[in-house]
Amino acid sequence: MAIEFEGTSSVTRPISLSQQVVNDLRTRIINDNISPGTPLPSERELCSIYGVSRTVIREAIKTLSARGLVESIPGSGLAVGQTKLDDVAEVMRLFMRSGSSLRYDQLHEVRLALEVSVAGIASGKTSPELKRELYLLCDALEDSDGNLVRASQLDYDFHRAIARASENSFFDVIFEALEGALVETRVATFSMDPSRLTTVVAAHRRIAHGIAVGDVEVARAEMTDHLIEVKATWDSHPEMVKLTFPTEGGTKSNFQAKSE
Repeated sequence: MAIEFEGTSSVTRPISLSQQVVNDLRTRIINDNISPGTPLPSERELCSIYGVSRTVIREAIKTLSARGLVESIPGSGLAVGQTKLDDVAEVMRLFMRSGSSLRYDQLHEVRLALEVSVAGIASGKTSPELKRELYLLCDALEDSDGNLVRASQLDYDFHRAIARASENSFFDVIFEALEGALVETRVATFSMDPSRLTTVVAAHRRIAHGIAVGDVEVARAEMTDHLIEVKATWDSHPEMVKLTFPTEGGTKSNFQAKSE
């Protein structure tokens, strides 16, 4: 009669050879602060270093290349990757498209944490060009003639212009990566109440004024008030609360026919 085991136990799947190579190379690159573009050992040399086949090394290089840590340079071999901010934005966009969606309250939290700070920073770096751009976007939004999709894009463009004015590329990357979700939520909120366009234009003009005169506190306060008003509008429509963004097919396309 077989012995009976009490309780439960678990086993750990061993890490593949290629993943072990990935982990070690990544650690070496990051911990040793190896500069982008620095040549790496060849595939043959890596096989010798790790004592594995070329197939294993190629799988590891493929993984590291997809993450931007390693790149293959024709005629030169392998080198530490030179990841650009555009690449980071694209990775974030792919993450959002892969089913990793946000509830509106999560998106609002991101906006509140990000955009209030960005408005303050931009107000300290104001310029005649920025003033002109922000006021022109306010005028264009006011003249959007009830086209909710166009109004939503102009709304997003206003906030994106402020992010660029901060002169911090990381802010701009985040805005770019979230563009789909941010435009969709704007289409949705304008569709709930098209008359809100007047409220939004007025809020944008107050924000633009705070930035134009270089008043950090006013810019931050007006942006905060604006985002709180937007969230209150969303919360007043319980049927929308459970939506996540980006939506399948896109809120922008769902409301397109209604707004044109």
